[in-house]
Order: sequence, then C-alpha cells, then structure tokens
Amino acid sequence: MDLFDECSVLLPSATLDDFPTGGSDSDARSLLAGWTVLWHPLLLARTEQLPTWYRADAAPAPDGPRLIVVPDPSLAMVPADYRRKCDVNPGCRWITGGSRQEMLEAISIDELVAGDEPVNLQPLRHKSRSIAVDDFYAAGYLSLQIQIMTRRLRYTSNLDELHLQARIVEAAKAFCRSDADAAAEALHDVYDSLSEERDHYFSSDPHLVDLTLLTPAVLRDAIGAGWIERLRSESTEDNEADGVLGTPRNVLIDGNVAAAIVAENRSDSDSTIFQPFVEAIASPTIGWAGGGPASGTARGDDSTGSDSTGVAVRSNCLDAMTISEAIEAFREGTELARAATNQTPTAYARLSGSTPVDLVPSLAALGYRGVIPMDFTGGTGSGEESKLLIQSGNIEIEALTAKPVDASSDAAYLSIGAHLGEAIDGGEVATGLLVHWPDRVCDSHRDLVRAASWSLALGRFWTIDRYFTDGERPYHSGHLAAVSPEAANSITADLVSSDAPNDRLAAMADHFAATIGEESRQVMRSVAHLIKPSVAEGESHVAAQTAIAVAIGESAAGDQPNTLTKDVACFNPHGNAARVQVRLDGAPDDADFVYGVSADPKSSPSGNPCVATVDVPSLGFTRLHGGKPIKRGGLLKRITGTSKGIAEPGILRNEFMAVTLSEDSGGVSGVYSASRGNRMSMRLNAGDSLAGDSDGGKMICRELKTEVSNPAEGVIVSCGDLCRNDGKPIAAFEIRYKLQRGSRFLELEGTLTSKLPPEDAEGFFKRCFSVRTAVAGEASIMRALVRDKIHTTNSRRIVSPLGILIDEAEKQTLVCGYGLPLHRKVGDRFLDTVIGLAGSREERLTFRLAYGFDCPQPIAAARGLIAPPVMIPLAASGNKKTDQAWLVHTGSPDVQVTNMRTARRQDGRLACRMTLVQSRPKNAKVKLQFATSPQAAFHADEAGIERSLDQLPDSVRCQDGVVTLGLTSHEAADLIVIFDA
Repeated sequence: MDLFDECSVLLPSATLDDFPTGGSDSDARSLLAGWTVLWHPLLLARTEQLPTWYRADAAPAPDGPRLIVVPDPSLAMVPADYRRKCDVNPGCRWITGGSRQEMLEAISIDELVAGDEPVNLQPLRHKSRSIAVDDFYAAGYLSLQIQIMTRRLRYTSNLDELHLQARIVEAAKAFCRSDADAAAEALHDVYDSLSEERDHYFSSDPHLVDLTLLTPAVLRDAIGAGWIERLRSESTEDNEADGVLGTPRNVLIDGNVAAAIVAENRSDSDSTIFQPFVEAIASPTIGWAGGGPASGTARGDDSTGSDSTGVAVRSNCLDAMTISEAIEAFREGTELARAATNQTPTAYARLSGSTPVDLVPSLAALGYRGVIPMDFTGGTGSGEESKLLIQSGNIEIEALTAKPVDASSDAAYLSIGAHLGEAIDGGEVATGLLVHWPDRVCDSHRDLVRAASWSLALGRFWTIDRYFTDGERPYHSGHLAAVSPEAANSITADLVSSDAPNDRLAAMADHFAATIGEESRQVMRSVAHLIKPSVAEGESHVAAQTAIAVAIGESAAGDQPNTLTKDVACFNPHGNAARVQVRLDGAPDDADFVYGVSADPKSSPSGNPCVATVDVPSLGFTRLHGGKPIKRGGLLKRITGTSKGIAEPGILRNEFMAVTLSEDSGGVSGVYSASRGNRMSMRLNAGDSLAGDSDGGKMICRELKTEVSNPAEGVIVSCGDLCRNDGKPIAAFEIRYKLQRGSRFLELEGTLTSKLPPEDAEGFFKRCFSVRTAVAGEASIMRALVRDKIHTTNSRRIVSPLGILIDEAEKQTLVCGYGLPLHRKVGDRFLDTVIGLAGSREERLTFRLAYGFDCPQPIAAARGLIAPPVMIPLAASGNKKTDQAWLVHTGSPDVQVTNMRTARRQDGRLACRMTLVQSRPKNAKVKLQFATSPQAAFHADEAGIERSLDQLPDSVRCQDGVVTLGLTSHEAADLIVIFDA
C-alpha cells in the first residue's frame, strides 16, 4: 500500500480550548480513539511527522495520499460532499469507527506491514520495561491532555514541537526495527518534553489513585477469570535504575467482602478461593482501603444479623444507629478487615453509605490515617476539593474527597488533564480518583496508566495508604455532612427489596429500641460497679436491677409479678430528670420530688394501692417508701370518693396540655399548651397510589370512647377507617391516646389493617402508610435526632429512629417513633412518620408514637421514652426513708453519657470507659462528678485503659474529684476515668 503524506483527525471543535468535555461515552470513545490511533508507530515511522488535526467543518482538501480519521461526533459537522471527494481520490483513506480497534481494522495496519522491509509490532523488552504499541498511544493521549491543559488555563505553549516530532518518529522507527534501547531512549525524550511543557506552569505533580471496587460475588467471579494475575502484573513499583515509574493499584475491601473472606477462613471446607487475593494485597504495589461495617451484621454477631424469624435487624446506615452502636460498628468493621487481610487498615472506606463527620474521632482512635468518605453506590460524598483536612472535636484527619472518575468511561477522560491543572492552579492537592470494577476500564484509562509509567506529567499513581502517609498534605480544611442525604434512599431500597418489608421495618425499630435498652442497662451496671466495686457485673436485665439495688445499700425483692411492695427504687440511666409513675402499697412520704399521689384503680383492693408520680434525677435514683394512707381532700373527692380524671369525652387534659380529638376523624385536632395556641394536629396518611390522589385520604371515625380516666392517667380509643376521598376504605384503624399526670408526652399506640393493595406499585412513598403531623408555623425547622445529637438537615427525607424535633422558635415539638427510622417533610408544616408499606389485603400494622412538648433535653427525653427509668422493687429492710440522689453528674444538661463500661486495670485500679456526647451544635464545658472520687482521666487511645498515668495530656483535668474537659459542637469524646477502688 502507498504511503500517506499526512495523517489527520477532524475534531468537532474550533480550537483545543473548546475541545468537548461532555457527551455520550460512545462519542468520547470514538473521539479519543481518532486522536490516538494516528500515533501508531507504523504510521509515525512511515509519515515521519506528527499527526495533525483540523476543524471538522473546515476539513483540508482530500488531495494526494492522505489518511483522514473522522470520529463519530465530527460526522454531522463535515461538509456534505466531503466524503464523496475523499472516495474519488484513490490515495485518500476515510476512516471512521466507534473504537480504536475498529479504526485500526479500517486502516488495515496489516497491509501496511506487508512489504520487503521487516516490521516489528510485537512488544520489546528493555530492562524491566515492556515497550509496546500502547506506549505510543499513551504518548498521543498525553500530548492531547497537555495541550488542552495549556489552552484551557490560558497559558502560552512552550512545547518544542519539532523536537517532539523528531523523537517520536525516531522512537517509532526504532520500535519497528526491534531496537528496544533506541526506542526506550527516544520515548523517554518524548515524555520528558511533555513533562517539561507542564512544568512551565505547575511545579507540583497531580496524584492518581486507581481504586477497584469489590463485592463478594464480583470478587469470586474476578478471581475465576484470572483477575488476580493481571492485577499483580499491572501493579508495579518505581525502578529508578531503569527509569520506570510505578503504577500501583488499590482495592476497596468493604465489610461484606471482609466478612466473606473471614467466613471462608472459619469454615471447615477446603475452599481457598479468596487466598490468592489475600496474598496479592500483601504486595507493596497493591494498596487497599476498608474497615466499613458489613451490611446487616448485628452487634456481637458475625453471622447474618437476623433474628429468629430470619428478618435482618440492622441496616448498614449509620444514621439509623446510636452513637455507641456506630462506633461499635466501626470497631467491628476494622477488626473484620484485619482478620480478613492479616493487615491493620490505615485508610477507611466503604462501598455503600456515607461517613458522618462526627465519627471522624472514632476513626482516628482506631488508627486510621485517612478516610474516603464517599458512598460509591449512592454517588455522594465527594467535595469541591480533592483532598481536605477534616476536623471534628480536637481530632484532624485527611480525607480524599475527589469526585470519582469512572475508569470504564472514556467520557471522563476527555479533559482530565485540564481538570487536574485547574485543581493545582487553585491551590488544591490535585487528585484523580479512578474508580472501576475488576477489568472494567476503558482504553483511555490504559493510556493514562501507561503514560504514568514514563512521566509525571499527568500525575503519579499512589497506593492509598502512602497517599495519606507520604502524599502532599492538604492546605485547606473541609467539612463532611453529619446527616446523609442518601440515607433515606438506602432505607427505602432496603425495605422494597425485602420479601417482608413491614417485618423488616418493625425489626429495624425493635433493634434500635433494644440497643437503647441494652445501653441503658449497661450504664446501670457500670454505675453500680463504681459505687460498690464488689458488685459483679451480670448480663441479664434482672442482674442490672439487682446490681443497682445492692449499690445503693438495698436488696432487690426479685421478680414478683402483680405484687405491690412498699419500697421501690427508680433508676434513671439518661441525662435528664425523668417523671415516672410508680405503683406502691401505700402512699410515700411527702417530698419535693413527689409530684402527685392517687389511688390505683388497676390494682387489687387489698392493701392501700396507689400511683405516685415522682421525679428521678439524671443518672441517679429515687427511693420510695410507701405504706401511708392516701390523702383524700376537696369537695369533689369527699362527695364522690373520686377525683377528676384526665380523660373527658374527646379530650385529654393534664397540667401541661389539653388534647382535643376529632369526633369526625378520630385524629388529633389540636393540642393546646399554656397560652401558645394550637400546637399541632395529627392524622393517618396514605400514599398517592393508595389514596388515589395527593391528599393522603381522610379518616372517618366510627367510635371514640374513653377507656381509662383517673387522676394519674387518661386513655381514649379511636376506631374507624382511613378512606379515599370517594369514601372507599383503604384501611381500618384503632388508636389509643394516652396522657399521664405531669407528663409532657402524648403517647399513641395504634393498629392499621389494610383493606386493599396499592394501585401503583412504583415509588415507596406512594404506597406507604404514615402518621402525618401538622404544626402551625410555616417557618418551622425539622431537626433530626441522629446518633444522639440534634442535627439540622435540608433533606426532605430523613432517617432518624430517635425522632424529629420540630423547632418553632419559642416552642418545640418532639416526634418520637420508638425506633421507626423513616420520616418525610411535606411542604412547610407537615411531617410524615412512615409506619408501614401497603401490601396484601388484611395485612396488619402496629405502631407507637409519642409527642413531647417543650422538652428541655430532647435527646435524653426520646431515649427515656424508649428505655424508661427502671423500677426496682426492694425487699423489706430497716430503711423507711423516701429520698433521692444523683450518682453521676455531667455539669451540662446537653451532654449525654452512653456506652459506659467498667473493668479492672492490671494494676488493680478500677477503670470506667464512657462516651460523652454533646447533643447540640455548641461548645460545652463538662464537670464530671461521680459518687466515687476519681483519680485520673484522659481521652482514650490505642492503649485503652492500660495507658500509663504519668504525664497525661492537659486536655482532661482531674482535680478534687471532678473531671473537667471541653466538648466542641456535636463532639463525642471517648473518655477513660481511673478510680483507686
């Protein structure tokens, strides 16, 4: 075949300044292939010049022997008769194609090779490097990116094109004649000249991180397809002697992948499918990130995280956990990663789910040097800058927040050079995070990797651990979100994919409530151990009660159901004072903390049964001694022998509120508190496909009856149907409204029985049932109670199993769903709390809800609803007193104590490890006091409770029995306190 005088490509742009940056992946693949295919060494050697480019709408005259490549995006811009002119010229070749391989076949490279002179196109070995045709394609791609970078950033080019042309042609000729030494030397000059061009503008090198995503199934398939061998061969390290730059790779070992590896190691089978992978990542050229929790695992369980019915009990959504559970999930994920890889993870990442900012100190305490806070499945978590310093509390950690580049898409590589250049120009640590599945990369990615083995012009490849330890330190600080905007999508997808979504939703709520309960019992056991170190910690609920009774010098009466005693102790494991109702045999002594006493109509008439409403201090106890006759006074009481009850027809009323229930709907029509007018209303709501429109249906009450009415408690039951606007029933409902004496909470217990399936199954919220709360103010702010902290969020869909605080400036309403995780803000005044998903006919849903009005500490109040203060019947003793005392005091009402555990140090001292949580977005000064005087205190580190007490940092002070420290906004401090006991 005759030689070409010129090889050119027609571009769909007037200049390289406006080189395309978007479009479809197929167009990008064709465009980049059209540029790089002309850098084939045989074409360079035969034409003895660099390829040229022209505007597609101003193509050169197709005269003489000419090779013209027309990428797909340029076809529509080429003049109408240009193709005909090319075809009539026998020396002109019109080349199109969707990929580089198609264009090579159209060029017929094999025909060009044929001839008298032997031509080599096979890879050559030069020392530790293999030189192949791909190295010329990579040079072409690098040349394009350097030119785009120069023009896009408005710099003047200093590239010596004549020198570049002479050296690339010499390299091509040497390669074709199998001269590896000459080819390598010339290619070095080519890449060096391109690097010098970039160095005129930028002194720092970009960073490149190649990250392969994995799941257990993907990893098994990849290993079976020989991916491990390719990963090892492609992952190289620097060889300064041969001038070869390393191209290390990285993998993301999510919790599920680590769990699969650990499960294989623990199994009795001879399966070793994951062993080659574990051996591969031990190589210094293959980095890894991980430590994220496995989805569905429950605390203390490495199996499936399911209850006895087989329903998963925990999502991997960190917003659906308490702070202690989230920290424990991090610890479990780290241990799982360590067990799977036999290495200690230094870079944290997870495949699905966000990484909240308030958990950064926990990651640092586990030894992580950096974090990739992205949700790769949801596509969120990236920032405007590539690498930032993230600070939470007094802890700072580096975070890779670069927007991930899809390494399987050529469109992402159209102008990656300009993107990195702009980042350097802006003072950032420019980083290209190249993300893909095993073996799923495009030709442009391979070109970039190949170019990086010759030159740092577009950056150096890093292992993820060295990127954080040896890489450039970021100059700027950043901020991660505390509440994930994608958490609701994760929960809804989890529910929709479940075979029993309502069982799954109930299991999630029950698990959250059980977690709160277990944390509360653990606080009780730890406090008891501090007061009386001889008390042995038990594992059951009864043991916790017994421990606190013994600690305060009493003896528990044991489990005697339906038996009233004269002596009861109430322990409050939460951070605010609680008001509870206690049933006693006889009234207690008068005291300031006894709010009210009345006869108990639920108990047997034997003895002197009463209901006492008492206050219990935060992290303290109230001891009651009954036996006294109930005082009866007042004209009404003397005439009728009874007092006025809390429930009236359609109304519940106590000292804090009056709740009116609608006789037409059976919902709450109004809650009136002091002089603040109507606080809220409530009704059941159905999704659009259930209700037939966006109004959510209407409630029709069939019966509204008073079930309980006495001075201590009122209960009204509402029964009816939730119907469409045309009157067709959607579901039958029954709701019990309960209000107690002196309580700020209106409590609801309800059942909903579906009468028809949804007409349109698409969309979670279109076929769900919810409780809709309406408030008066349109300027109300919905604040999520997430991980025991009050967070402001702009999301319409919120995951907050602890509840939602509706803030209306001078008044606040707490909506607590007892662990129900999913809420939705509708308009400016409405909040929907999802209680279930419509499915088959006659499916029965049960739910609980509580509304708290103007609660001083919403976090502690919501936790106290789920795990109320514990009532401990006491055995008869000589102590006839009614009194109370605190046992642990934080000195700040917004600081909560969770995850409290005690243990003995090796030196025999008693140590208490706890998490102090600042629940509000403001700084707090904590003055922590105990019933037992502490001797030392410090923030927990890797040494744990065994840390030496010499030269403790002054961030925590312990003096005169008081532990003093500061907490920043939303900080969760892991604190260790040492006692001599």
